[in-house]
Amino acid sequence: MNFTSTDGSITDVAGIAVGHYTDTENGTGCSIVLSDGPATAGVEVRGAAPGSRETELLHPLSAAQWVNGAMLTGGSVFGLDAPGGTIRYLEENGVGLQFGRMNIPLVPAAVIFDLAFINFAVRPTAENGYTAAASASKEFERGSVGVGTGCTVGKMLGTERSVKGGVGTASVKLSDGTTVGALFAVNAVGDVFDPADGEAIAGPLNEERDGCESTVELLVNTPPRSRGFFRNTVIGVIATDAKLDKIGASRLAIASQDGIALAVRPSHTQNDGDSVFALATGKSDVEGNIDALHAAALKATAGAILDGMFSATSLGGVQAVRDLPMGERLMERWNG
Repeated sequence: MNFTSTDGSITDVAGIAVGHYTDTENGTGCSIVLSDGPATAGVEVRGAAPGSRETELLHPLSAAQWVNGAMLTGGSVFGLDAPGGTIRYLEENGVGLQFGRMNIPLVPAAVIFDLAFINFAVRPTAENGYTAAASASKEFERGSVGVGTGCTVGKMLGTERSVKGGVGTASVKLSDGTTVGALFAVNAVGDVFDPADGEAIAGPLNEERDGCESTVELLVNTPPRSRGFFRNTVIGVIATDAKLDKIGASRLAIASQDGIALAVRPSHTQNDGDSVFALATGKSDVEGNIDALHAAALKATAGAILDGMFSATSLGGVQAVRDLPMGERLMERWNG
């Protein structure tokens, strides 16, 4: 399976749009994935230190059968104010669960920890979430924007030897005509690999800055003292236009988590909050082959993670892959 050839966007899934709010000066932001109609939703959380809002709403036993979108935001727990702005925007536009004369939008959210990146005192607000929703469209930026603004990876040897992460996207078209797309923010404590051949893309930089140390080997042989909770995470949205019920959407999110494990090592640690939302718009009107959808979710997730790394630009004194000595070769490989 050639993961490096994965391209496309989550908005290749019919009914999906993406919007960002970016604060480059302070190193934070948020991103919203919206569905233009009710989307059946699920969630899978595997990190031990998640920050989230309304994830219980997505449990298969919960009464709500659909949501209007999902938000990925910086700012740790403080960033959970941002979805409120998206909810206000959707309410103003008549979107949500009808209750009398009211509309109640349903927008679950997950956060990354970027408070230690540039300015811990500035976090995404409700106004920023409103701005992100108002900007949502089929075309959107990738890399050090939105929730990807404050992302870094390979942090086991400290911020000064980490690599800039970002937000990335990819999609996979299945033989039955359905599409699976992914949008992921890459803010892992661990290293990023190309699952196609196992080559390291990013990790803690060595002293010469011309290669990476292995986080797994560092943990096995010279484990540092605890780095603290909520400092790392990979969060994302996996979407499809196939018809799924809540159990099917939940299983799609599970498959996407396996995609994280393929591309990030280690993943799902005690200091990660790895969370995936799954959205099924049903726009294709096809009852998808669940195993085929799972395979596509693996590929789209890994592709989005790699795209986030290769799309990122240096910020806050942290170099992106493209600006490292090894970056030219890796960028040529990715683009070729």
